[in-house]
Amino acid sequence: MFDCTARSPYLSKLRGWPSLAFSCVLLVATPALAQTPSLDEQLRQPVSSSELSQSRDVADQLLRLGRQLAAGGQYESAIRAWEQAIELYYDIGDRIGMGTAYENMAQAYSLLGFYDEAETAVRRQLAIARDNANFQDQIYAWNTLGTLRLQRGLLDSALQAYGEGLSVAQSVEDFEGMGLSLSNLGLVASIQGDYAAAIDYYQTAGNLRARVGDQLGQANTNNNLGDAYRANGEDSRALGAYRLALRLSRELAGPSSVTAQLQALDGLIAVYSQRGDWPQMRNYLDDRIALIQGSNDPWQQLLTQRYLGIYYTAVGQLPEAQTAYQQALGLARALEQKQLEGELSNRLRSVSRMLEEAS
Repeated sequence: MFDCTARSPYLSKLRGWPSLAFSCVLLVATPALAQTPSLDEQLRQPVSSSELSQSRDVADQLLRLGRQLAAGGQYESAIRAWEQAIELYYDIGDRIGMGTAYENMAQAYSLLGFYDEAETAVRRQLAIARDNANFQDQIYAWNTLGTLRLQRGLLDSALQAYGEGLSVAQSVEDFEGMGLSLSNLGLVASIQGDYAAAIDYYQTAGNLRARVGDQLGQANTNNNLGDAYRANGEDSRALGAYRLALRLSRELAGPSSVTAQLQALDGLIAVYSQRGDWPQMRNYLDDRIALIQGSNDPWQQLLTQRYLGIYYTAVGQLPEAQTAYQQALGLARALEQKQLEGELSNRLRSVSRMLEEAS
């Protein structure tokens, strides 16, 4: 499930398993052998009739192993685990397990940028959800499909998929699914430049997410609402939306919470910077610095140094501004962010000229 995210098959390029983790899974299902076969041989071994009673346990372990691998960024190996799990679930007729595995595969393929493969997995998840009359899975599958299409720039197709998700959610009064679908519809409206419609979608979605206690979803929706307000020239309302998103996300834990906090802080920094309220900007900039302290994420470090350069220039601390822009420019070059590289080069030249004139 995504809360807003054409290649040929890549399965032949997938890397091998971590030997210890996969061997531990197989020990549950097979007796000890005098000679352990290779990992590829183990993957190809069919499940015999005598092993079917243990297949569900093995499939569940493969499902969990895939999630562990994906959490560590080993998406190709995770996909192999889920493929094996699907085969076992199919043998025992566990379509719910198959649907869960396909959902996980879709997210991994999307993170790898393999959108065709991701969409195939989502469509299989959706077909299973329909067969099982599982309306919640249908809602999430439609929204995932919409996000995959949005990532490919297919706005009309994404709009249709999100609309299908909303229709299913409304038919069973699933308020959580309605909030998700409406928030994603707001995202499409924002991309299309229809900020009034986006604001309507986000406001309704935020209320629904608050109603069901979806705190992270509410924070994400309010961040997007703040962006829409700001794009529509309603800075005061944008500040309120960002502050609510920041408060909600600070009460949570985990990477998704940090992402929501950073989006809220960046919105607040942008508004106060535009207003020239440098003390308030610095307050939220200090919060940002503390939040990413110890992080090795060069993108977040780049943004922080850029904000510092803007702040130091505004308050007349030109040597500090020059240092900040130099560091930001180095990171932009390393990340091959050409547009930011050009902007930062111009800012650095401007500060350097100001320093020369002052000396």
